[in-house]
Amino acid sequence: MTALQMQTRHGENCPLDATVNILSGKWKSIILCRLTKQDRRFTELLRTLPGCTRRMLALQLSQLITDQIIAKDVDTTFVPTKTSYHLTDLGRSLVPIIQSMDAWGRQYITTLDNAKHGTSI
Repeated sequence: MTALQMQTRHGENCPLDATVNILSGKWKSIILCRLTKQDRRFTELLRTLPGCTRRMLALQLSQLITDQIIAKDVDTTFVPTKTSYHLTDLGRSLVPIIQSMDAWGRQYITTLDNAKHGTSI
């Protein structure tokens, strides 16, 4: 199910479901973070994702392409063909959201860690 289809899975229009679906997946958020800095080739991405298999990376990239968050560029002037991935305009519009989620996650972890150790912020 694409992110666009997910927006109505509860029988009502829910844009949050579409957003969460785009970011859901073990590797999608990390892939997007890697692509915010520069375009990357498949093997470059794979090297930066320890534990991610080639099949899983291909699946996650395919879903992000389907949702129009990233695009795949194929340059046939090289032998072998050079393929790279980059954020689309929609993908770049997600960057501030990802950064906000990262900041919230850091605060959440710190808060729980402090509570676990009996300290407060």
